[in-house]
Amino acid sequence: MKITKVLAVILIAGFLFLSNVYADDSSNETVTSEENTMAVKFKRGLINIATSPLEIPKQIRNYWNKGKEKNQKNIVWVTAGTVKGIANMVGRLGSGVWDVTTFNVNMPKNYEPLMKPDFVNSVE
Repeated sequence: MKITKVLAVILIAGFLFLSNVYADDSSNETVTSEENTMAVKFKRGLINIATSPLEIPKQIRNYWNKGKEKNQKNIVWVTAGTVKGIANMVGRLGSGVWDVTTFNVNMPKNYEPLMKPDFVNSVE
């Protein structure tokens, strides 16, 4: 009877040990990085909603620099930058609203952003 209890304790301890080993081993298969979580998706959405108007001056600057390189009239490049900035602003605003409303849904996969770069001030 005593041997049965000892064997039962050893068996239970062995199963507990094995379950920890398997849990530790399987954690390497699918690791959710710190960059792709529900909280980060929600925060990214709020930031993109708040900073979406900054797309307009960003694109004006980008197109201004293109025009300067080509020695062409700046008004054309400023107008093109304004149009592109408004389009990107609408896209970033929509992406931010999507992220805020669906932050708890793993869609797209691994909570990836809809718009790249993630934020207005990120380098493309």
